[in-house]
Amino acid sequence: MKIISVIPFKKGILKDDLTYFTNLDISIGNIVSVPIRKKTTLALVTSSEELKEAKSNIKRMDFNLRKVIENKGNSIFQKEFLEAIFDTSKYFAQNKNNAITSLIPNIFLEQYDKLMKIPVLGEKNHRQNLRAEKLLFQYRTEDRLSIYKTLIRESFARGKSIFVIMPTKFDIEKFGNQLSKGIEQFTFSIHSGISAKKNLEAYEKIISSNHPILIISTPPFLSIPKRNIGIIILEHESSSAYKTQRRPHFDLRTFVEIYASKINAKFIMADEMLRFETIGRIDMDNLTSLHPLSYRIDFGGEIEVFGKEKKEGEKFKIFKNNSLEEIKSTLESKRSIFIFSLRKGLATITVCRDCNETVTCKKCGAPLVLYNSHQGKKRMFICNRCEEEKDGDTACAACGSWNLMPLGIGTDTVYEEIEKLLPAQVGFPKVKIFKLDKDSVKNAKEAEKMVKDFEENPGSILIGTEMAFFYLKNKVPLSIIASFDSLWSIPNFKMGEKIIQIILSIIGSTTEKLIIQTKNEKDSAILAIKAGNLLPFVREELEDRKKLNYPPFKRFIKITYLGDREQTVKARKMLEETFKEYNPEIFSGFMTRLKNKYTTNALIKTDPKKWSLPEISAYSALDENLLSKILSLPLSFEVFVDPEDLL
Repeated sequence: MKIISVIPFKKGILKDDLTYFTNLDISIGNIVSVPIRKKTTLALVTSSEELKEAKSNIKRMDFNLRKVIENKGNSIFQKEFLEAIFDTSKYFAQNKNNAITSLIPNIFLEQYDKLMKIPVLGEKNHRQNLRAEKLLFQYRTEDRLSIYKTLIRESFARGKSIFVIMPTKFDIEKFGNQLSKGIEQFTFSIHSGISAKKNLEAYEKIISSNHPILIISTPPFLSIPKRNIGIIILEHESSSAYKTQRRPHFDLRTFVEIYASKINAKFIMADEMLRFETIGRIDMDNLTSLHPLSYRIDFGGEIEVFGKEKKEGEKFKIFKNNSLEEIKSTLESKRSIFIFSLRKGLATITVCRDCNETVTCKKCGAPLVLYNSHQGKKRMFICNRCEEEKDGDTACAACGSWNLMPLGIGTDTVYEEIEKLLPAQVGFPKVKIFKLDKDSVKNAKEAEKMVKDFEENPGSILIGTEMAFFYLKNKVPLSIIASFDSLWSIPNFKMGEKIIQIILSIIGSTTEKLIIQTKNEKDSAILAIKAGNLLPFVREELEDRKKLNYPPFKRFIKITYLGDREQTVKARKMLEETFKEYNPEIFSGFMTRLKNKYTTNALIKTDPKKWSLPEISAYSALDENLLSKILSLPLSFEVFVDPEDLL
């Protein structure tokens, strides 16, 4: 008789390990079926000991042990893959059980019995006890694709397979079409957007292939036990889509890096512009580059910056006169236009002209955004945080004045302006206008359909937020940033970097001309874009972060609590007391998800040398005291290591 501990492959289990007894011959690393509540669940065995050795512990248990149902033998998932999950969980201070179920596709767990019968073929990955090679690759997309084709040929010649990791299915489709040419039978594009049947078919072909292959997928499909992976490429490294939105709060880029190191695969982080903290790691973690990093903007078109032109007494206009001329000229030649706006809505903020008070939500205090109603006949204020609505005909809550002034340019504002301008000034009343943001489409299918319609109608206009970058497949002749200045309105310590990424994305979708409308033509980001050289901007940004103790020079750990006023006061005191030796910065805010709920946050800034793993840094220390304090927190506290922002 044995007593075993397991990690169940089931979401919602609060404990990492559960305990069972068995007469079966079970070893650490086996997969077993165990009863949880009234259902049977797969679980990974983490420890096993004879009953006589565990008797003293059993006597202290306040519950009855249940019996293991079945032993399915060794896990089909590689030991290194599971170790990478556990290390990632530790680094991000998250629950191991939830990590496993998040990083293994559901279809693989549901069809585990079928998958375990498929023989694994192909050369085993002979791993050496050497530090995995890590390389940075910062070049234009076209150049990266060209180099990848060379790497694929060389890797195949050595009998090694390549994994290209992408953040979204749209990226997979774009890169898959380019990289698969000539090697279609050895290329597999796989993601959760594909049917379960096709994913299972791909799984079987991948592990049954004796020939080296190219796999293009999202991070969870690294769970496929292909044992001859020689190179792992992390593409679009700057994409925020690698951040998980729900628990466990992971940065999947870190997980991929850890796994690549575990299997000793060459690891390449690539993008047109890498994250600034990744560039900052060059000296800190002794990273090298596949090719000298390119900071040049190789745009074959023209970049024009249109600044102030308003005359005394003249009403504010969304589009500069020069922009209108470009719009007219482009539409006359039946060519399409993309207009970028950072936010949805008519106005992102409204202030009182008499007392300068901002129109805010009574329930959560967030600035209200002005929208058109669904019928388009009436304007109303909506809170993007708690979704509270307020009539558009409202007075200032502070002084009672009706003299309110909308500020900021949202997608609705641009749409309304274009609708007015086209018949009056351009003479093309039949021009199709599309608006793409989270309010205008319900799901990805609707977004894809809208963009397809736009691309199939030359001489049309697409107004969109960042969301549009995921769906645009074809480039447009003219792109316009309606209001560059609004980009700086978001309080984010990475905003300078984000602005560069947005502009590069727009340039990547444009063939002839990019127009930037701004009040500040001397903005450092604009000057860098105009000069076509981003290196001085990146250096200045990293120097500022170093002075301010921002990443990558400090490791940020943010702890957030959501509750009513009384609960958040108690949470604040608890955070101050628990982490007092780490000098946490405690600050309050409003949560975007629930009404009448407030947040209190604790930000801990620690030395990266004291919070790291050997697979991702030259240092291998992880402050166990700090980790234990974080893990001791009740589940009502959420933990974010390396948060994307501090909001």
